[in-house]
Amino acid sequence: MSGVLETESEIFSFENIYNSYMECRKNKRNTHNALAFEIDLVQNLWQLCDDLNNGKYKIGRSICFLTTSPKLREVFAADFRDRIVHHVLVKDLERIFEPKFISDVYNNRKGKGIHNAMKKAQSYMNATYGGYYLQLDIKGFFYNLDKNVLFKQILKEIDDERVLYLGHKIIYHNPTKNYTFKGNRAKLKLLPAHKTLFKMPEYKGLPIGNLTSQFFANIYMNEFDNYVKRILKVKYYIRYVDDFVLFDTSKERLQKLYIEIQTYLKKNLALELRADTRLAKHSQGLDFLGYIIRENYVLTRKRVVNNYKQKKAKYLDEYERQKGKMSLLEIKEFLSVKASFESHIQHSNSYNLLNTIGAIDENNPFDYDRA
Repeated sequence: MSGVLETESEIFSFENIYNSYMECRKNKRNTHNALAFEIDLVQNLWQLCDDLNNGKYKIGRSICFLTTSPKLREVFAADFRDRIVHHVLVKDLERIFEPKFISDVYNNRKGKGIHNAMKKAQSYMNATYGGYYLQLDIKGFFYNLDKNVLFKQILKEIDDERVLYLGHKIIYHNPTKNYTFKGNRAKLKLLPAHKTLFKMPEYKGLPIGNLTSQFFANIYMNEFDNYVKRILKVKYYIRYVDDFVLFDTSKERLQKLYIEIQTYLKKNLALELRADTRLAKHSQGLDFLGYIIRENYVLTRKRVVNNYKQKKAKYLDEYERQKGKMSLLEIKEFLSVKASFESHIQHSNSYNLLNTIGAIDENNPFDYDRA
């Protein structure tokens, strides 16, 4: 799918590309790639516009690195220029697919998110008070998505040649062919084979870290979501990426649903469930999205608290090492972590938690209670 694109569409207009750039730079403006792109901004935007309209757009080099929070995983971060294109594509796909998504999918959607998902999960617990939940997770989700299945799903709904051209290019791009690695490359050997694109066949796997991958995940799972709701008639179901939960008063019904779901995923989406499936009573608590959810209250997960404590300790040690010469950027980075943590615990019954791990004086960023 290449060459000059002849169908008329606003997707590759300069105005749309500029607006996508404005969206993209909100969180990436101070990165090296973003600053380099902005040196000659107008010319770069016009060149990108011309490349897209003439079928000459080429995906740039990704940055590959490993994260360890909460566990070791591989990330391929796209170049800033490519991130703009991701916004262009997702914005157009949203227009078509959003009305087709069920309301109980909470990742990467406006008005949804983690906190709303947590509250909805608790409301479903109360709707099945005293009952059970079935929590399922997909094995190596992003790495095992079948590109052919995904593109066929898009073909069913999209007939705009430009959207298909761009979608095809991004879906079938293999970032392992053109990347720069940052960090300790030896740690790649620690990744299981089903959790690295380096060991996946060409037709499988999407890179974690891209906006398109997040939205493609919802397209990929949309038929499954509707199968659960419309065919299996599950009233209380919620999904956040590859972590999904079903609630019911009947343990036996959930056991039967597990078999149906396992079969559907393998047959239609080439996906397998992880072995750590959990079928439990509500009273045992649901570990979901950083919270422990019960019918009457919600607690912040210990791992979330410990991660914050570790980051705080590392920040304090670094500040003392630099003897007061820490940069404003480093200070802001930690304050952002702190704000995120505070926001997270405010949605749980953990009102005194921040004080127990060390409060911060907003007027003095270095005045901590070390208790």
